[in-house]
Amino acid sequence: MRDMVAAEWLKVRTLRSTWAFLGGGVVATALGAMILFFLVQAYDAATPADRAHYETADPTVVTMPFVMFFVGAIGAMLITSEFTTRSIGPTLLAVPQRGLLLGAKATVARLVGLGSGALFALLAFADARLLLGDRPQPINPWPMWTDAVPTVLCATVIVLVTCLVAMGLGALVRSTAAALTTLGGLVLVAPIFAHFLPTEWHLRFASVLLPNLTPQLAGSNHPYLLSQAGAAAVTAGYVLLALLAGAISFRRRDA
Repeated sequence: MRDMVAAEWLKVRTLRSTWAFLGGGVVATALGAMILFFLVQAYDAATPADRAHYETADPTVVTMPFVMFFVGAIGAMLITSEFTTRSIGPTLLAVPQRGLLLGAKATVARLVGLGSGALFALLAFADARLLLGDRPQPINPWPMWTDAVPTVLCATVIVLVTCLVAMGLGALVRSTAAALTTLGGLVLVAPIFAHFLPTEWHLRFASVLLPNLTPQLAGSNHPYLLSQAGAAAVTAGYVLLALLAGAISFRRRDA
């Protein structure tokens, strides 16, 4: 198993797309910081009455969905790139146990999701602390830096989960374009679509979307409906459903 994980790690490390998607995460983090900078400038120019109605400047709302997409794309390409280049055949000749091969790819997806998620969540938090300074709530969601720890940890977990879900989608659809389109719909389009639903349905639908699970897992101030235990159950359900569907497809369909 260790050799299989090492081989999969070598593959993902030498793919140019891996570094391109990580670069996309860096750009998304920089753009999120830029948006936050302009928001802080507008806040400083506003009257005290207007400041009281500002929304919380939580960088995970703007930045992390794009980070989830880019890191998740790496997870999807762990398997779709092999179907695209038809190298899956030689891989299965070397490792005919498909369950073990998928387990090795899932291990690498966990490592990529955990490392990248922690890095980008910490960068987004550092940007926010630097730009918000000692400004009060509601614009500053974390008066003390320790208040941000649960959010940073939970944002990391959600990026990790997204990477695993994307890998399961990749095993299911076997196409990079289809996997990335589905992933983009899940983490970028669906949250926007939810805003056009009636209020009652908006909250029900938005509460189970991956980007909105971070504040519910962290137990921070949010409008959604799930408890922390409920959010944890939904998060686990995403992973189980995606990996189970991917594993069944990978084991039963011809390469």
